[in-house]
Amino acid sequence: MDEDMLFGDLSDFGDIDENLLRAYLEGDEVNPELEELLQNYRHDNTPVITRVPFKELWENCITPTLSQTIENVIPLLLLCFVFKLVCSFSKSGSDDNDIPPWLIHFSSLMFGILALQLFFQRTLIYLLVCALIGYFVLVITNWRNRDYCGIVMALCIVGYLITCEFVLERTVWHSIRGAQIILSMKMIGIAFDLSNGTMLRFPNLFEYLGYAFCVGTVIFGPWISFHEYKNILNQHRRPLSFFWLWKVISSLLAAMLFVVCSTCIVNWLILDNYWKWFKAYRSAQSFRFSHYFISCLSQVTVVLSGLGATHNNDDVKWDIHVAKPYYIELPRSLVEVVTYWNLPMHYWLKTYIFKTTKPLGTFAAVLLTYVASSMLHGLNFQLAAVLLSLGFYTYIEYVFRNKLSKIFSACIQARSCKDCNHEYKHNNPYVIAANICFGILSVFHLAYLGLMFDSSPTEESGYSMHHTLDKWSALDFSSHWVALGTYIFHLLI
Repeated sequence: MDEDMLFGDLSDFGDIDENLLRAYLEGDEVNPELEELLQNYRHDNTPVITRVPFKELWENCITPTLSQTIENVIPLLLLCFVFKLVCSFSKSGSDDNDIPPWLIHFSSLMFGILALQLFFQRTLIYLLVCALIGYFVLVITNWRNRDYCGIVMALCIVGYLITCEFVLERTVWHSIRGAQIILSMKMIGIAFDLSNGTMLRFPNLFEYLGYAFCVGTVIFGPWISFHEYKNILNQHRRPLSFFWLWKVISSLLAAMLFVVCSTCIVNWLILDNYWKWFKAYRSAQSFRFSHYFISCLSQVTVVLSGLGATHNNDDVKWDIHVAKPYYIELPRSLVEVVTYWNLPMHYWLKTYIFKTTKPLGTFAAVLLTYVASSMLHGLNFQLAAVLLSLGFYTYIEYVFRNKLSKIFSACIQARSCKDCNHEYKHNNPYVIAANICFGILSVFHLAYLGLMFDSSPTEESGYSMHHTLDKWSALDFSSHWVALGTYIFHLLI
């Protein structure tokens, strides 16, 4: 290494003879006094990393983050609320129906396009083109052979996504990818519902576009079924109430808390001079908190729009949950993490991908489910590597813990037991200790997998393969080695 790069300008050492100093650095001279001087120089020039006072954090990070977030989401929240008010005039199936259904669906489309314009400007055209192509495909396949609607639509969506990956600028495509994922899930879901007979009547263009661009789900999600979307015509059964308002306010407050933790608190608690595994946990947790923020915000928008409720006769429960952070931050297993990470998407993948491919075998169905999920997220090596790794991890964990539970007759499976015949139940001290150990192992895997989701400059255009491998290499690929060792041990026992 060049000594000028390490110590700067050698003339900065004052009265010391430069030739003597250079000779020492090149190994030609032994001088204890010079060695002590250089060690002090290294120590004096080491950057000192300290935690800023909380008051400064509040002024320079928390307050700007909250104000900017609120400023950005208020227009969307107003659109969702106004849309619910408009839908309240519709009373489907009653004699005093004030607004025809097609106008409600058209309003859903218009409000959705306005929301897309606020967030994506002209790039919303790519979402409109995708939706129109999808409806054309639905019409043709429904006319020729309805049984193939789902498969043809899935292939069409994959083709469109791959085309956009290569044609559009990476920053443009990356900016609308979240909305594109939600749109793709809606289109594929409605096609499979037509194929398997869940949906008997073919939707008209207004119904289809209103569902595709519903303002409550078009930006942040979550995915909702077409059956749930049609409840916009029954808003007289879902009036404004205290519980509706409480769901909106509590979800909004939770979203604000998570965005502050993701942006400010996590990096304030774990500094850059900490152990590399602590920094890996910090990056992963910051990413997870940003996901919780989006999940809670999507609950706000969908409930404000009058969707996301269940009915028990006349009793309305606003009980939609997109994610459950408790089960992710303190996991029992990676299987539960995958489930509670995004409950609507988990249901979608299980219903339309896993069950469709289950005849090929459990392992193949699990693998194809994660492949489908990675394809929805685009041709991104980082996301594909993480999702496929999760697929292998969860399968290994599931079969390994299932085998251990049979050997020891204990409730240590990846999922909590329900009415099992195990001798050692969940409250047994050894069972509790075993499940805690498996939970710690899950946290270890999550820190490793979430490490590369940092705020590096390549975030806006998507992370590269080099970025992913560098991050995992810094941790010696330890999580993958542990997973491999777990699988080998599973085969041996």
